[in-house]
Amino acid sequence: MLPDNLRVFLRLCVIIAAIIVLLPFQLLIVYLHLPGKQLIPMLFHKIILWAIGAKVDVSGPIPKAGTLIVSNHVSWLDICVIGSVLPVSFIAKADISGWPLLGLLAKLQSTLFIKRDRRSDTANQSNAMQERLLKGDRLLLFPEGTTGDGTIVFPFKSSLFSSAELSETDRPIPIQPLSLVFSQLGGIPMSRCLRIKYAWIGDVGLLPNMLHILKSYSFTVKLTFHAPVNIVEAGGRKNLSTLTHRIVQNGVACTTAGALSQGEADNVEAAVLEVSAKPLA
Repeated sequence: MLPDNLRVFLRLCVIIAAIIVLLPFQLLIVYLHLPGKQLIPMLFHKIILWAIGAKVDVSGPIPKAGTLIVSNHVSWLDICVIGSVLPVSFIAKADISGWPLLGLLAKLQSTLFIKRDRRSDTANQSNAMQERLLKGDRLLLFPEGTTGDGTIVFPFKSSLFSSAELSETDRPIPIQPLSLVFSQLGGIPMSRCLRIKYAWIGDVGLLPNMLHILKSYSFTVKLTFHAPVNIVEAGGRKNLSTLTHRIVQNGVACTTAGALSQGEADNVEAAVLEVSAKPLA
């Protein structure tokens, strides 16, 4: 068993080597507009997860092209977990674009940066999101607007669903809820006390959170993709926000409970969808 400091050092070496090797290729692909710009980010995320001993357990229908995916947000590692299984671009707050290295990596994955505190930009940002979706991009949004503790999902901000409004083609944008849970440590279900240590919340700095994950033994993150919905089915933007929040929170609850079979989980989700179909406003 390796000492913590040596484990962290070796894992950082692998991650740094991956950046040095893959970054020039991604720069070339992006600036020359060559095909396959989403393949290298997926490979990079897979390498990071392999280096830190993280496994991803995926269930549910994989989102199709042109889908807006809405997920709960727990940690910076969410980007790597989701990006390792799906060619996807993320929607992030604008100030991340200025972060050293991380900002560059985000730009090279075609991240769409938005200014959430400026209402005057809402229409332009919504149009930009809708344009990307209609072109066939998969976009991922964390509509809580912050990170949670991995068990409780904060209410979704309905303003971030503005791109789901009917487009010029009158075709509703598919919205696919995704539940993300840090579920196991060393093959054993995580308790809430353990799960919260992997969450980047409150006054926890980015570097201490990264250090904890780099020191960690093998752990598993569960991704559950739920059936897509749209604004017409939900009956409006606010109802869509409430409905998708219910679905994501239910998915998180089913995973953290750890006692449901897949069939039982499907029955619970069907019941939630039936209830959620009723008027919410």
